[in-house]
Amino acid sequence: MKPIFPFFIITGIIALFLTSCNKDEFGPRKESTPVFESASVSPASFTFGDSVTLTATITDPATNLSALSYEVVSEGRVITSGEIQLAGDTTEIANEIFIPLLNNQEDNSEVRIHLIARNVLKGTASREITGLTGKRPVYNQLYLVTDNGAVVVLNPQPADQNKFEGTDLTLDTSFRFKLVERLHADNSIDYSGDVYGNVNGRIGMIDESGESAFAYMPDADYTKVFAYDNFTFNVSAAGGELGADDLALSAFGSQDIDNESFRTLTRILENGKTYTVFGALGDVKNIYNPDFFERVSTDRVRFLGKTGEYTLYFNPVRKNIVVGLENPSYPDYLLITGWGAGYPTHVTTEEIASVYPGHRRIHTNWGFDHVMNYILLRQISTGVYQGTFFTPGEHDHYAGFKPFENTGWGNEKRADQFTFTGEQIISGDNDWTIANGENDPVVESANYRFTINLNDNTVHIEKITL
Repeated sequence: MKPIFPFFIITGIIALFLTSCNKDEFGPRKESTPVFESASVSPASFTFGDSVTLTATITDPATNLSALSYEVVSEGRVITSGEIQLAGDTTEIANEIFIPLLNNQEDNSEVRIHLIARNVLKGTASREITGLTGKRPVYNQLYLVTDNGAVVVLNPQPADQNKFEGTDLTLDTSFRFKLVERLHADNSIDYSGDVYGNVNGRIGMIDESGESAFAYMPDADYTKVFAYDNFTFNVSAAGGELGADDLALSAFGSQDIDNESFRTLTRILENGKTYTVFGALGDVKNIYNPDFFERVSTDRVRFLGKTGEYTLYFNPVRKNIVVGLENPSYPDYLLITGWGAGYPTHVTTEEIASVYPGHRRIHTNWGFDHVMNYILLRQISTGVYQGTFFTPGEHDHYAGFKPFENTGWGNEKRADQFTFTGEQIISGDNDWTIANGENDPVVESANYRFTINLNDNTVHIEKITL
């Protein structure tokens, strides 16, 4: 008979090894349940849309803890839920929980928080925190912020402080938006306040990572009224019809120019008349050609040019509106063509190049094939012409251009024919040059206004902030 002692010895070693492994990974392999030593929420009274702090101490007499799940419930609905990871056999937590406002949520509602603690062997224990009260937020006003930058104040209605409305609007018939409690000084959204957007196809509270909601106003030229019920989270809108003096993209066609996409409209514009601009045309970031338009308000512009037929070119990427006309010529106009100029825009070269690779804020080139090749200067008084443009390019700080009287290269205006005043950025005897040689000063790339006086052959250059 073989000795049985080695067998028992080996079996014992294996058992000890498995016990050791189980203890290292799970604690003692013994069925147990977690224990809530304490659990509370502060503050006990809060406003929906704020965060509360959940504190708890949880232990387990024999097994490591794994997770704590929670559900926040009010009026029979789960407002929010989540899970907090635990470790060891004793855990103290202090976690913030965001409590959103749901639609049709009554004020001063009872709120309960259901807790379930689990250990690694699936043992569980539950706890309920009661005595909590949720209040509805009260807003003095809300802001409708569209994805294209429009901001509309929504005022509460006297009969119902949960209902907000904006009227006399000039929004597109379809747009994406967020409803916002607070804005920064630059009209960007302040997420320290309440923000509403899209939650699974419906309006709900969101954070900075949330999506915009969507509005659509069919059978209209634009959205004139926007109403929001903050109790039911419902939106309603009313449309309007464009008048003869109104400008909206629905009337614009499309045209590709120099590999960029433009929206274009040819129409009669009257000197001194104010035009209402709708939707994307009212974006605060848009720059209307400052030599032809005065921006009276966010959604209104006054035409400064001579009454006549013009083509408006709206570049949705550059966010500027350029004025063009067929065969512009002296004495009503001068045309600057050459290298290193561009119509003013608030959009950076990096943003432009991300859509149109290789393109910059400057866009002119020698020629008159299209409006991107030249800058149009308007006669502002007899013999005096004004043009405002960005120059030189940030990449090389060089420019070389020259005015002409028409698109047939008529009567060029050489640099040595003029005396330059104001910003001393131009040199040269022929082309109007912004030099970037080794010994030349670096000229700031900025918006400059050139006023060319053919009566006394002077050019005044002024740096302009738009």
